[in-house]
Amino acid sequence: MNKMIKFDEKLAICYTCCGPTYRKSALDKLNNLYFDHPNIYYFILTDDKEYFKDVKRKNFVVNELKDFYEQYPKLKIFEPFLESDNEEDYAKKFIEQNYKFPFSTYRFQLLQAKEFNIHNIAMLGTDTHINFDTLSNEHFKDKNIIHNMVTQWFVDANDVKMKVVVDLLKDKYNLVTSEQINVFDEAARLYVLEDTDKLNQLFDLWNDVVFSLYEEGKMDCFIGWYAMNDEYLLGAIYDVIGISRPKYIDTNILLVNHNPAVERFWMY
Repeated sequence: MNKMIKFDEKLAICYTCCGPTYRKSALDKLNNLYFDHPNIYYFILTDDKEYFKDVKRKNFVVNELKDFYEQYPKLKIFEPFLESDNEEDYAKKFIEQNYKFPFSTYRFQLLQAKEFNIHNIAMLGTDTHINFDTLSNEHFKDKNIIHNMVTQWFVDANDVKMKVVVDLLKDKYNLVTSEQINVFDEAARLYVLEDTDKLNQLFDLWNDVVFSLYEEGKMDCFIGWYAMNDEYLLGAIYDVIGISRPKYIDTNILLVNHNPAVERFWMY
């Protein structure tokens, strides 16, 4: 790894990890893959911040999701993390409670980054990492871009799942989407935003849409295999606030190595 790599702007590398196997994957990357750099910050959002107490990385911040409960009390009601000390208990609770991991909790990593005036934010699954051999200042020149390295596709605004969000945006905020909406797989994403005002806009709308959908009983439209998915939800939000894919897509800056039998072991 080239530790002399040069970044003119700050970069946040963010992992959300709930459960013992996901925490272990995130910790392994922090300790063994990443390195200290004055413009690189590492953020963890988790169910157990004590697990990361021995991390020696500089520019490192860890929060539990419940740190945000007081300011956002609906979070505790609709999107709590499943808390458990060991794999066996975690697996038992996950299955018996029919728990679905709420992917939209990733939005609170925007607030972690905002505290340090950072608006280049990589939100990564714990099976994903930054490829520093490829990432450079060039990737930060165009603003209000989302780099996504898994897959992306277009969905009609009248698609059954998409329409739920499209209608909410129109009825509640008077925001009208395009007829064809770009949807991104959210396993690995790098936001390059123009400033923290854009970060605030993304967080505020994302946060309010999620809680509105829960309160209206419409989040069930996004139930996945093991999680509450947010690709369609976010695709519509990106569309109305002007976050888009780059002109030239670089598929090498985020590396994904899905290994569900390790992290989602209880399903196998």
